Order: sequence, then C-alpha cells, then structure tokens
Amino acid sequence: MQQVGDGVYRLGTDIHNFYLLTDGGKATVVDAGCSKELPKLEAGLASIGMKRDDVEAIIMTHAHADHIGFAAEANDAGTEVRTSEVEGPIATGNQKVHAVKIPQLPLWKLGTWKFLIGLVKVGVMNAPSVSSVVTFTDGEILDIPGRPQAVYSPGHTIGHASFYVAESKTLFTGDALVTRDLLNNRDGDPQLMPGIFHKDPAQARASLEALGRLDTELVLPGHGSPYRGQAAEAVRMAKR
Repeated sequence: MQQVGDGVYRLGTDIHNFYLLTDGGKATVVDAGCSKELPKLEAGLASIGMKRDDVEAIIMTHAHADHIGFAAEANDAGTEVRTSEVEGPIATGNQKVHAVKIPQLPLWKLGTWKFLIGLVKVGVMNAPSVSSVVTFTDGEILDIPGRPQAVYSPGHTIGHASFYVAESKTLFTGDALVTRDLLNNRDGDPQLMPGIFHKDPAQARASLEALGRLDTELVLPGHGSPYRGQAAEAVRMAKR
C-alpha cells in the first residue's frame, strides 16, 4: 500500500488501482479491485492500525470486473456498497455491463498480454454481482468518511462516476481519465483509454469537461500513477 495523500492510500497492482480514503479513524474504499484482492485491503488497513470493521462503505466508479472485484464478498459481510443510480443495476447483475472483448484487443502487442495476464492473476475472471447497493445522484456529497462528492462521468460505462474530495482537492477518476497506456504497458500523461474500452467514446470525451472544472491538487486514476496538479491541465493533456 502506498500513501499518496493525506489519509489517502493506493492499492492494487502496477496495472490497476483501488484506494483507501481515511477520516477520523474510519475509511471509505474507492473501487474494489479484482476478486482476489480483499487480503490486500485487510493488510493495508492493518498497517495503519485499522481493520475491516472500520470501512464504512465501498464506493464504485463503475461495475467492470477490475473495479467491482471483492465488493460482493465485502457486501455479504455487511459493508455497504454505493454506486451511481445508473450503474446500480449493473453492479447487482440486473443489467448487462459493456466491456471490451478479448478478440477486440490488439493481441499482437506484448503490453496487451501483460495487461490481461496481470488482471487474471488477481481474479478478474471472477467478479460476482453485489447483492444490494445504495445509489447516489450526480453532485451528491456522500455522508461517509472523506465526504466525497459524486461527479457523473459517463462514457466508459453508462453510469460511470468520479469522486471529488473538496477538503483535500483530490479527484478519483476511475476509468474516465487514466495515466496508464494499458496496451503498451507503460505509465504516461493523463489520457483517455482507447475507444474500444468505452461504451460511448464520444461521451467519455465529453465527460472530461465536468472533471476539468474541479479544483484539484491530486488526481487518482483507476489505471496508472497519480497526477499531481489541476484537473483542467490533466484534461487538456488527455484531449491532446
């Protein structure tokens, strides 16, 4: 686990991220990684003197397998899971999720295989639906540790949401804005994922506008290293 900000920790692998947001001895988990990664969360919590019971909620940017991972297991044990109103039916398995299919990927690239194999190792092929979710609306400030504000950023999926913590000027962007080129297996500048990863590539690009209006010092993507600076500049680079 890597501390990336005041009370903010990054977990996952070099390919994908999920985060721990702590406040007053309690925690919010932002995304749930892949299905085999709950022990990483438990170890991370223990390293800062916390335990699973201190996690009040898991908030999900979207319901892809590398973000919903251990949410079902945690939910069954009593942890609340929150999603956007639109993404809720996908997280509970009542609506089909749009996801890129392996034959659509450039399988001639070594980076593509590193991306796929890396996620398979941590359980991306087994992502159970969540039994129940609590939904939030666009702009809602969630009454959970860190008090993150939901910022709808659809396009990658129909109900994708990002999360903004005004006090620390921190933005969790999920897959709406990333810093890792997954198909070439390297970190870089803020960027949009290739269009094949998005339900609606044009909408994904349009959603950057809402993110770019936020006053940030730290941008934390679902894939790639943190970006330190203003979201407006990160969006400018992504559009470029």
